[in-house]
Amino acid sequence: MTKKKLFLIGLVMLTITTIGQTQRIDSTAVFLLHRTGETFQDLKSCSFTAVTTYDVPNDNLGLIKHAVTEKVAIKFPDKMKVTSSGDKGNRGLWYDGKKLNYYSFDNNTYGFTTAPGSVIETIDEISKKFGIEFPGADFFYPTFLQDLISDQGNLIFLGKTTVEGRECFHIAGTDKTKSFQFWIGNDDLFLPVKMVIIYTSEKEKPQYEAVYKDWTVNTDYPDTMFEFTTPPKASKVKLTPRENTK
Repeated sequence: MTKKKLFLIGLVMLTITTIGQTQRIDSTAVFLLHRTGETFQDLKSCSFTAVTTYDVPNDNLGLIKHAVTEKVAIKFPDKMKVTSSGDKGNRGLWYDGKKLNYYSFDNNTYGFTTAPGSVIETIDEISKKFGIEFPGADFFYPTFLQDLISDQGNLIFLGKTTVEGRECFHIAGTDKTKSFQFWIGNDDLFLPVKMVIIYTSEKEKPQYEAVYKDWTVNTDYPDTMFEFTTPPKASKVKLTPRENTK
């Protein structure tokens, strides 16, 4: 893959004037997230644990915070396994390059749907069609950084800090609908350690937070790890697309 080299290194603030708005893009923030993107584009495989919390509006109580812990293993270009536990129940997803299999450990039910031929395409299609979110998915998109700085927003490097005992680069930004923060590990791989999103365009301004840990990269996972075997007495269910999908 041909990579574009970034020469805008240092604490330089770029000011881009757009129609009716001034956009501030910090070149150090761009450089750091570019390095993160390079790592993801070069990965042959990876695994990590994501501990996420998210707000759900309640008419009587306001925002109610929920939590999910997800363990993810990916073998590029076309293998993925995700197991989840928490407020959404205990479930698993297995993608083998042809099908995405779903299993509920709580109900002993399973279902499946055909899927595209790559992890990224599958994440995109399944999230849009079924509303199934994948932890850390944003970082895997080749256009992740480009999308951040193309939506008339801001991207600022705030300095170094410590998260989960790791020294991190702290980056914050905004776009038309949300504000966000990233904590990127200060090491050779520049892997994400934490992410926070605040949906500022919504009335209650709900938040999403994810902490990423236990990263392992470029392990030679066997293909059998991503194959789903129907458990005894499991009942088959139909995966139903959410409404208003195209």
